[in-house]
Amino acid sequence: MTTKTIAFICLLGIPILQGDAARGQSATAQTSSPAAAPSQAAANPMIAMIRSKIARDPGHSDSWRMLGKLEAKEGNAFAANQSFTKALELDPENVAAHFDLGTLLLAGGQKTQAQGHFAKCARLAPQSVYAQQLYDKRLIARPENNGNPSNQYPGSANVAYAGGGQDSSSSDPTIDPVGYEIQTFDGRDDFDQRFDQLKSDADPKLKRLRIAIESGLLYNSNVSLTPISRGLAPSNDESFQAILNPELEWIALQRNSWRTGVLGRAYMTLNESQQSEFNLLGAQGGGFAERDFSVGDSEWIGRMDYVYGIDHLDSDRLGDRHSVTASMIMIAPDLDVTYLYLTTALSDFDDDGTAPELSSLDGTSLTTGITRFFQTGNSWMPNYSLGIDGHWADTDGADVRFRSLNGHGEMTFQLHEKLKFISGGGLGYRDFYDFTGAVNRDEVTWRINAKLRWQLTDRTAISLVADYDRFASDNEDFDSERTKGGVIVSINY
Repeated sequence: MTTKTIAFICLLGIPILQGDAARGQSATAQTSSPAAAPSQAAANPMIAMIRSKIARDPGHSDSWRMLGKLEAKEGNAFAANQSFTKALELDPENVAAHFDLGTLLLAGGQKTQAQGHFAKCARLAPQSVYAQQLYDKRLIARPENNGNPSNQYPGSANVAYAGGGQDSSSSDPTIDPVGYEIQTFDGRDDFDQRFDQLKSDADPKLKRLRIAIESGLLYNSNVSLTPISRGLAPSNDESFQAILNPELEWIALQRNSWRTGVLGRAYMTLNESQQSEFNLLGAQGGGFAERDFSVGDSEWIGRMDYVYGIDHLDSDRLGDRHSVTASMIMIAPDLDVTYLYLTTALSDFDDDGTAPELSSLDGTSLTTGITRFFQTGNSWMPNYSLGIDGHWADTDGADVRFRSLNGHGEMTFQLHEKLKFISGGGLGYRDFYDFTGAVNRDEVTWRINAKLRWQLTDRTAISLVADYDRFASDNEDFDSERTKGGVIVSINY
């Protein structure tokens, strides 16, 4: 490691552990209905959330449809039939409810009744994804059918897409989490993590093992809200939660300017007993290689990471992910730092929903960004950072594909030799360009965060943290927020 890199670290003065207070937390947005039995709600946490939503708004047709889909998935065909029927009573033009009820009836051997709902689905929305499925499976004839009107349903060729009055062709609002790789809504955590690695690399004594641990107690106003970049849903599931996030890197080989080794991370959340279904466990393992080099007057550190991650919600496996990240850190002559990264990932979820072509989160994603860390020379505000990130997710499900752009920043105020106040925020926009619902689900995302950190020793710090995350959307199924606050202890060896 060069003299310039060590000088930069000396300016920082203390170990940097400015990651999100609940780094890597994720949860799933799940819902249920007043009509569900308690035993069913206990078996499937989605039921309780749908029940809560319907209790607040019993006239929302699509909530009853979502309940029917969950009940059908649980094998309760009778209850599912009642819920789909209620959805259609509230909105007779709910295209998706006609499709779902028809599918349920067909599976139960009631072909005639099913055909009636399939016909209404195609008549209301002949160009919808639902109608296309019916055409492809030959459950109904295509409207054009070589110009033979005798095989068309009455009026189907002349009815424009109605879409229903309750976002009737939207996908499930119950969204599975993508994984712990995405910790906040932008690239701030990637930047903080690389700073921790830089601090370890710059130690004059060769340290083959780097260990970082965050643990603490938080209050979370919405434990079911996942800080992911694919989807979320509203909930009132608040809880105190204990967190434990260990991380380690071991340098297996080091030769002059390059290093290679293995890494491991775990992200664990334990909620109160009434929210135990949202207890989280994410485990990651992989390897890395990095190299130091000079370009002009600047020092550079290039790095390549491969990570395999697997996530569980309580005792249920959610899925896994493979990701590769290429990154660069540039230390300028004035000791300002620039961080650039590019991550590509492949996700595979165990449950793709009842309509995978709409809701499946399987697929590839690409994330890239740049963050600049500025040294001010002021004793009261020694540094700040600004960054921008772009994200593109090409999922199998049309309703969860998106592209986004996010900006973020953070400032550090030195209140005392060992006391810092760190404040930041971010603002972004997500474009769900293939969303099939009647109500646009594009989202404005923003967050604010604050941390008061006392450096106990060179390796240990305790922090009071507060964060607010917000997804603002015209589609109420995807409009949500979360507030967190508590105490975090950080150890960096």
